[in-house]
Amino acid sequence: MLSEFRDTSGALGAFELSRRFTTAGALRTALSQLPGIRFESEPASLWSLDRNRFTFKNRVFEISIPFEDIRVAPAEAGAVYPETEELLRLLSESLLPKWQHRSRSRYFSS
Repeated sequence: MLSEFRDTSGALGAFELSRRFTTAGALRTALSQLPGIRFESEPASLWSLDRNRFTFKNRVFEISIPFEDIRVAPAEAGAVYPETEELLRLLSESLLPKWQHRSRSRYFSS
């Protein structure tokens, strides 16, 4: 569901969310509801695969889909911001409980 990419010192550089459990549009909606997030522009549609840039605590991040999963990373290549940890924490509190419930419901129906 969630992959973290850290440097040798353990700092979080980026994270990816599985497309089995969410979409880029749902991620963007969840991010827009978090405090301190400001998107640069609106996507052409909810299914748009274009990179979406947003600002969190004066740092620019982007949402992209480089392979199968949805990546959230600093817009500047190779950058590692301490704010990425807080962003992941806020997003996890908002999204992961819903995913866990949804995931369990597939296998443990009543």
